[in-house]
Amino acid sequence: MKKSFNKLISNFNYSNLLRKKVSIYFILTNILVAFFGFVRSFVFMKFFDLEELGLITLIQTGAMFIGFFQIGLINGGYRIVALQKNHLTEKTNNVIFSYFGVLFLFLTLAYIGNLVLNIFSNNLIVLYLFIFGFSLLVFNWLTNTLIAERKHSLLNKVNFFSAIISVFCLPMAYYLGIYGGVFCLLIQPCFFSVCILIISKKLRPTGFMLNLMEIKKILNYGFIPFISGIFFLLYIQIERWSIIVQLGTAALGNLYLFFIVVALWILIPNSISNLFFPKAVIYFEQKKKDFFLKTIRKYFLTIFIYSVIGVSFILFFLQHLVDFFFPLHSFNVIYVFLALPGLVFRIMSGPISLYFNSIVKLKPIFWSDLIALILYVVIIFLLFNSNIFSLKSVIISFNIYFLIKLIYLLILFKIYLKKPLF
Repeated sequence: MKKSFNKLISNFNYSNLLRKKVSIYFILTNILVAFFGFVRSFVFMKFFDLEELGLITLIQTGAMFIGFFQIGLINGGYRIVALQKNHLTEKTNNVIFSYFGVLFLFLTLAYIGNLVLNIFSNNLIVLYLFIFGFSLLVFNWLTNTLIAERKHSLLNKVNFFSAIISVFCLPMAYYLGIYGGVFCLLIQPCFFSVCILIISKKLRPTGFMLNLMEIKKILNYGFIPFISGIFFLLYIQIERWSIIVQLGTAALGNLYLFFIVVALWILIPNSISNLFFPKAVIYFEQKKKDFFLKTIRKYFLTIFIYSVIGVSFILFFLQHLVDFFFPLHSFNVIYVFLALPGLVFRIMSGPISLYFNSIVKLKPIFWSDLIALILYVVIIFLLFNSNIFSLKSVIISFNIYFLIKLIYLLILFKIYLKKPLF
């Protein structure tokens, strides 16, 4: 009996160790992918002028806009797949890929319409934008599915090689200019999606299932987070278009370093969130309150430690790195320094959002994004009217936006903790 018990404990400890090892590899892979993205972005800064950097940013923003069309299916599907029930996973996967098929047809017709009507004269850029936006949708869904099913090893390998391919294509940015740069962006999600669908038979759709009842079930979990995501994308659109209208595309190029740091800053916290979310959902569904709340606390602590390390690195090393490698952008480091409070506020709201997503109480997330967006619009409007709109004021507004969101979520989080969880 004693030997059996010791064996059980030994196996349990090994299992925990294995999970930790996989989690560490997952985060390290994301760091490497972030590094490759960092290299790619700085190559763009080396080859392109401020006008071209502004155009690259606009293309990325336009690709994000295509993300509006997923209407919450990716968000809701992610939570359903996290339950790890094969019949639900297959059905959800079929519904989402069927929807993607319809969306692809719509984008194809839109491109043909642009060719005929010549609304945007640069048809190749429009084609790149559509492919990039659509491939990001498929990439996000496949990534979420692999994370929810805890297939981190497969995700790590394909993500790593996709990023390598993107880096190998960087000479195209030098020889083909903006077209080569956009190709470097879109090759990564395209290569990733094709590889995953070839390798993993389970993730391929098995039939066309555009069933309204099934879509409604998925949207019960995903629609409000999707609307909140739209609010955030609207914030991005307002931020960048207001800069273009008031200060010009070149001014947007001056914030390119800031945009890079923001993208890299959230990558690791997103990876950490993806590790905690499936566990939190399962603990909640199994009504294991202590394990569930312990997961949220661990997430908070991890994000706090990351914030301390990340802020320290930026304060002590970023200026020296930019001065050495990209002296043209040395004066733009100040915008990153000004944004440090907002960067911290943004990721500290992550554990609270995960808590509400796990217990399917989504209105606090909705209202936090809506209130923050409304106040942000008011601030931008006041800056316009008072003629004090500048890049520094935009960064300060960035900090206020995420501070408002964090404060609201914290207040609601404290209230919900006093209520029965089940």
